[in-house]
Amino acid sequence: MDINLKSNDKKENKILTSLIIILILFIASVGMFKTYPFISKLAKDKSYNYLENYDFAKILIESSYALDYKIKNQNSEEIKEPKDIFIDKNSMNYFYEGNEESYNDEVYYRFNENFNRWITNLKRSLSNLQYFALDKESGLTTTNISDSITVKEDKNIDLSAIDMNKYRFTVVLNFDENGNISLSDVKGANTDTLSSAMYDYQDIIDGEASQIITPIKNMTYVFAVPTELVYSDHLSWNIDNASYYGYESYGTLISASIIAIILLTALIFPYKKVKDFNILKIPFEIWFIIISCDIALWIAAAKSMIRVSYLKELPIIKDQIVSGSMVSIFNIAVWFGIFAIDFFGMTVIKSIFKIGFIEYFKTRSIIGRIIVWLYKYIKKTVHYVTKINLNEDNNKYILKLVLINAGILLVLSFIWFFGIPFIIIYSVILFILIRKYVNDISGKYKILTEATNEIAEGNLDVKIEEDLGVFNPFKDNLEKIQCGFKKAVQEEVKSQRMKTDLISNVSHDLKTPLTAIITYIDLLKDKNLSEEKRIEYLEVVDRKSQRLQELIEDLFEMSKASSGNITLNFEDVDIVSLMKQTLFELDDKIKESSLRMKSNFPEEKIVLQLDSQRTFRAFENIIINATKYAMPNSRVYLDIIEHEDSVEVIMKNMAAEEIKFDPNEIVERFVRGDESRNTEGSGLGLAIAKSFVELQGGTFRIEIDGDLFKVIMKFKK
Repeated sequence: MDINLKSNDKKENKILTSLIIILILFIASVGMFKTYPFISKLAKDKSYNYLENYDFAKILIESSYALDYKIKNQNSEEIKEPKDIFIDKNSMNYFYEGNEESYNDEVYYRFNENFNRWITNLKRSLSNLQYFALDKESGLTTTNISDSITVKEDKNIDLSAIDMNKYRFTVVLNFDENGNISLSDVKGANTDTLSSAMYDYQDIIDGEASQIITPIKNMTYVFAVPTELVYSDHLSWNIDNASYYGYESYGTLISASIIAIILLTALIFPYKKVKDFNILKIPFEIWFIIISCDIALWIAAAKSMIRVSYLKELPIIKDQIVSGSMVSIFNIAVWFGIFAIDFFGMTVIKSIFKIGFIEYFKTRSIIGRIIVWLYKYIKKTVHYVTKINLNEDNNKYILKLVLINAGILLVLSFIWFFGIPFIIIYSVILFILIRKYVNDISGKYKILTEATNEIAEGNLDVKIEEDLGVFNPFKDNLEKIQCGFKKAVQEEVKSQRMKTDLISNVSHDLKTPLTAIITYIDLLKDKNLSEEKRIEYLEVVDRKSQRLQELIEDLFEMSKASSGNITLNFEDVDIVSLMKQTLFELDDKIKESSLRMKSNFPEEKIVLQLDSQRTFRAFENIIINATKYAMPNSRVYLDIIEHEDSVEVIMKNMAAEEIKFDPNEIVERFVRGDESRNTEGSGLGLAIAKSFVELQGGTFRIEIDGDLFKVIMKFKK
């Protein structure tokens, strides 16, 4: 009777506790929903005008340059590149004084790429931006505005014919003959704010282009953004996001505050009231997934659900397909679910400390339960297998087994009258047979032990000729261990030799440019040295120091790759396009080497999950290696072969010198094809390429056939 009363009391307490928790969570959910108007009021104050933003000012400047370029090429017989129009060669050469011409070409190339991106943006990502551009010298114009814009005789713009109600933003940018900018007819933004952002308009441009680009001169622009944004582009996204920024900020802040209160409530809630809830017995791994989903749902709700529900943005809300009460119930239910998971998630964390981490891991986690089961099973198996000591006299153990066996037979003998004499004879024979078998096993075990002792003492050539019976698998394993030890010794000897060679090679490669630098610095100390010789010696010092810098950088790169201390950024990479890009960027080196590249690439794309930067470096290194060591005026073959589950990249070339090196050692650090080390290079190119390929799960190997040098890189799909 007392047991029934206690059971009923426990059940009633559990129901009461559940109702209290539900009430707390319901009040918190309704409270969160009731904050929607307050959040909306705060959000309106928090929102900002994107059309006054620094990013929008930069867009207008970049678009101005793009339109200027378009006008300047309208009546030109030969289309000029952006660098030829907008880069002052003198100032550019002054800024990059001392750099090689090839580096300047690279700067020009990047500038043209950036400029072409501005032109493309006008057509794609800025589809909502309307413009009118006037060259005040030539009178040429370009526009995508349908309204009529009048150009006065004094080259000023007349916007009186435009219906301003159609536009949320307009501005006129005037650039005088000195490149100074002035703003007028600004609508939809603060003139001073926008003017301040554009004052040093060249500085707005990203990167080195801002330092070498010339100012816009004698140009007038009209830019306008329609009230109704027809296209979904960069402008529409930013304008909309600016108005929603406040909802995201305050929605996250207020909901996080309520969640903090929920977590504090769960923390102080009596644990004994909730410890028997079945929800707390859910495995920890499942709880981890639930809490992760809860965090994602909270972020989504705080960022979007408040705005959508309060502003009624969804079509089903606008069209009144879903009533306001249904929206309220849905919002309260979502927040109730989020807060409930938070409450019980904190209770789970509290239970870990109450129960103890180890006990919780063993009893309330899937992994812990599996580990405990495996431990018990393995312990039982190990005990069963290892209870025989083959080094000792096992007569007692055998006798124990026989007595157990006799006991079993004794039980069975009760059904047969002559069973007792038979059991005695059977037991004696069984004892003799088992003793002989165990002694035989012990003898073979001793042979095995003696062999292992000899191996332990360093005799790796010991052989076991006898048949070891049940120990034959151990005999095979012992032979494998011998082979492994021999291989390890050989590898250690090879490693020691490679270390010695590495130290020698590193010393040679670092000492050579360093010695030259010290020598020429001593020569430069001569006060009677002519200016011509001084310049010549400085060029040598500069060249050798750059060589030394390249060696050290390659050494650091190799060190990071060898130690695995490198972060790979995997992404979808078209390996065919990447190889073509590599050949394009190394075109100058290939032409200087007089080699002819013969490529055999698939016409379709081959997309793999790779780190594009490291894969490019691997391709670059094998091609540069060919330019250094391939026979001049010969052909280099590049093949990309797609298999069912892999892709092979193969490079073949004829060596200029006789190949005497080991193909496995040529990919080691500071190892070169020319043992005299007279060629330029660090000896790290193939080693870096091999490391980068293998870090991405691929394979890298060298094959040699006579003077044919072959590199094979294989990537998994």
